[in-house]
Amino acid sequence: MRALVIVAVLVLVLVLIGWLRFSSPSGDPTIQVDTDKVRQDTSTVVEKSKEAVDKAAQSIDRAAENVDASIDREPIE
Repeated sequence: MRALVIVAVLVLVLVLIGWLRFSSPSGDPTIQVDTDKVRQDTSTVVEKSKEAVDKAAQSIDRAAENVDASIDREPIE
């Protein structure tokens, strides 16, 4: 039963974001997957995730430099 609910939710999400369409143009029910939209959306997600990873890496590098700088200082007496 859980699997059926998960599949139904997944199909609903795919319909809501526009990747999946149901139609019956000539009386025959059809399911269409908009591959161009899927490709466009996934490439956008990949680009944004790359940017986020790059920003995170830069933040980590800056934090590491700050730690290195604080370690290199002489103790204050």
